[in-house]
Amino acid sequence: MRALKRYQRFFLLLLAGMAAGGFALNTRVNPWRVTPTPWTSQKLEPYRAIQITWNRTSKAGLVRSGTWDAAMFGSSRVDIALDPAHPVFDGMRCANLGLNAGLLVENHAMFRYFIEREDPRLVILAIDAGDLSTPPPKVNNTDFPLSPLDPAGNPLERELRYRVGISTMAASFATVGRSIKGQPAEHSPQGFRLNTPFPENQRVQISSLYLSTTYRMVMARRAHGRLSEEKIALVEDIIAACREKNARPVIFFTPNHALFQLAYRELGDPDPYFAKDRRALAGLAAKANAAAPAAPPVEVWDFLDGHPLNSPPLPPADQPGSHLDGWIDLFHAPPDIGRLMLDRLNGPGSYGERLTPENIDARVEQVRAQLDAYATRHPDDLAFLRKSLAKFQSAPLK
Repeated sequence: MRALKRYQRFFLLLLAGMAAGGFALNTRVNPWRVTPTPWTSQKLEPYRAIQITWNRTSKAGLVRSGTWDAAMFGSSRVDIALDPAHPVFDGMRCANLGLNAGLLVENHAMFRYFIEREDPRLVILAIDAGDLSTPPPKVNNTDFPLSPLDPAGNPLERELRYRVGISTMAASFATVGRSIKGQPAEHSPQGFRLNTPFPENQRVQISSLYLSTTYRMVMARRAHGRLSEEKIALVEDIIAACREKNARPVIFFTPNHALFQLAYRELGDPDPYFAKDRRALAGLAAKANAAAPAAPPVEVWDFLDGHPLNSPPLPPADQPGSHLDGWIDLFHAPPDIGRLMLDRLNGPGSYGERLTPENIDARVEQVRAQLDAYATRHPDDLAFLRKSLAKFQSAPLK
């Protein structure tokens, strides 16, 4: 009996020691930036990763561990393309809070988490094509439920995981390992993904992963058939919160390659040029600006069109190592294009157009003409698009 008690005591002491050691390691390393303490190492900052499996947690950690004057919200398009060190943020500390595969519902949660802790001067919200016109997803397969962003999560369980959890310890060891090797993390300390590689065979990836995703997006829009009132309300809430903090609110309608846009027409989308989405965004901005003319105006910049930067031809089929000029795939523009998007906030440039309720019809006609011109110039690309989409269609679309 005494031996059993000694064993139990030893085991409990061992567990307590392991928990204390884990706590010391995790709070010292703070791999996801969610447990800032006076003893957290600042030298490890360049080596803290924004892991794909802990993406929401890590981006929320940027908010917890920093003080920010500006922030950018959106999907991986923001994460990859928009550099928080751009001159438009001169004099401001800006965080890139773009979430991998992040839609508006999660971006709103990230924004609320940010705005409740910061007093920003500039907020950029990037909205992807089709997001406003599809319902919120019923299932979330990311780390959102485990992150500080989920109001329904158990805060005690969450905070224990960040301090003594095995997953956090694994991230801590990985962070220390990168530090020893002198290998900075994939993201900058401001949350910007660095050096996103081009795929080895871009045509194959486009014809499979990206066009199958596009097909599902169009089917979801066709099934829903209208703008999401819930998502419109989320954008309104973001604008209102910016007004309360006297922050400059900017909305980007993000770019996609011309083939992505043509796929909507090929698949019979009822609004293939996103006229409803554009009109809704312009209307929200006009309504807010009319209600508070002395406040920083809400701006809506539209980059979804057939501009030459958005419509380079596909790489030759016999050159698998080549890629679209300036595009990682049909969805993701690189930082060179992101730089031009941010340039527009200071005025200059021909890339993108500011939307108002008065110019929507003309803008839609312009986009239609640009995409028609692309299809005419590159008939082989259009044939590639049709052949690729046919693989995902079980029956002819009506």
